[in-house]
Amino acid sequence: MGSRLAAIWKQHRSTLTWGAILVAGYLLLFACGITCPIKHITGVSCSGCGMSRAWFHALTFRFAEAMEYNPAFWIVPPLGLFCLLQKKYRPIGLIGVIVCMAILLVTYLLRMIDPTDSIVVFAPEEGAIWCAARYLLTLVGG
Repeated sequence: MGSRLAAIWKQHRSTLTWGAILVAGYLLLFACGITCPIKHITGVSCSGCGMSRAWFHALTFRFAEAMEYNPAFWIVPPLGLFCLLQKKYRPIGLIGVIVCMAILLVTYLLRMIDPTDSIVVFAPEEGAIWCAARYLLTLVGG
């Protein structure tokens, strides 16, 4: 079993290392109170907004709540499967990835234009970029 794990590590070392760095970075941001780096920087929710909370509810069998947080939460397992299939069954994997990404994009756009959606936010004036620009303009403007 140990040699199998060593072989997996050797084959996927780069991917696993970057994955660990991303997880550590996210945990650091979370500890600082930043739950979504994209929303924090831009003030605009990303297409995956609510995905973590949706999966938490889905894994506790509260599917109605999961759908409220992100109606496309269920697309993650097929997307992962299609990404894995892409090497061996390229056309099926590529078409699957494109379909999943299209579903995520359409869901995101519909949520963006829905005024009753309280999860997805479009408030660039609250983002770090806007705040930094406003601060720099006050320095330049006197």
